[in-house]
Amino acid sequence: MIKIFFNDRLLAVTDQWDQCASDANAIGCKITKKSDIPPFVRYFLEHDQATVYFVADDPQEALSAIRALFTCREAAGGLVRNTDGDVLMIFRHNRWDLPKGHCEPGESPEETALREVAEECGLHSLQWQAPLADSYHLYQDAGQWVMKHTRWFTMDDRSGAPTVPQTAEGITRVEWIPLRRLPAFLDAAYASVRDVVMQSGLVDALNDAGA
Repeated sequence: MIKIFFNDRLLAVTDQWDQCASDANAIGCKITKKSDIPPFVRYFLEHDQATVYFVADDPQEALSAIRALFTCREAAGGLVRNTDGDVLMIFRHNRWDLPKGHCEPGESPEETALREVAEECGLHSLQWQAPLADSYHLYQDAGQWVMKHTRWFTMDDRSGAPTVPQTAEGITRVEWIPLRRLPAFLDAAYASVRDVVMQSGLVDALNDAGA
């Protein structure tokens, strides 16, 4: 399933109708041709339906058609843990978030993720671990609709260095969050961020441990 977020609402692209049918609070739209996509996307953006499913034979082809409707921007970010297993989070625009930012020309996503965590959090001794997930979200910038594609990576920080929030980017706090407190912070994060953390397995591990 491909997930595209708009604030806390979800546009899910799937080839499995039963995924939609099992969600009583969602509506489903069957994509039979590319011309179906623009009006369905417009419906998603203009209505308050929390979850809309696009059911398509080829989800990747449907995603490409959706991307063509927007200005697309590439970004990368990191889910960083320290030697205690705490998770690095930033506070920006009244939401908890993970550090991320736009790719610069000539940068690989891995290079972008390391640079953005260093710039936003003041950590310069990060150890890159592995790819984690891709996320998509929609927003408006100067009246223009944008789709941001973010590639996420797991990272470690073993330096113990103090964090420094990049206030010029609206970041007011950088915190190491113990796993037992992570669910409360995720409640104050965007749905796309919660989804990335869920894909990491950290919340499942916390639940299994009974914390």
